[in-house]
Amino acid sequence: MNNILVLADSRQKNDSYITDYFDKNNIQWIRTGLPSADYMAIRYDNGFIKDYSILIDTKKDVEEISGNLCNTTQHERIKREISKAKELGCKQFYFLICDSKIKNANDLMKWSSTKTKVKGETLLKIMKTMKERYNVNFMFTSKKNAGKIIVDLLLDNTKKI
Repeated sequence: MNNILVLADSRQKNDSYITDYFDKNNIQWIRTGLPSADYMAIRYDNGFIKDYSILIDTKKDVEEISGNLCNTTQHERIKREISKAKELGCKQFYFLICDSKIKNANDLMKWSSTKTKVKGETLLKIMKTMKERYNVNFMFTSKKNAGKIIVDLLLDNTKKI
């Protein structure tokens, strides 16, 4: 990843579990304001090229993504963020949900919110609708693996360019 620089949004809080992975694996990264999402890449061969084709937005757990998608105000904000990403040229928008209890759709089906009446089945339907309408992807991982997944997604994309 010699010619890739990962950008981490300056509004991102408590992401040391991700940036520690970057540091331990000699991944070059900086914190800066991003117009959409939490992570993206810059290629620098003969100059800097911002690569908006893959944007990754992290969520600390299923409760957070549930609040984002099941609350009308938050849902509209998420749709605006996805729309902004598309305007920037985003081809793949990922929500990376860092929750070690939920590994896949089957686990999510059994989930229910401790703070609201949202059930996993409802959240899964909303996620499927978002994927169909806006071409966004939802991935589940543990915090331990989040940094690696971010790097893998961004690195895989730069190989295609």
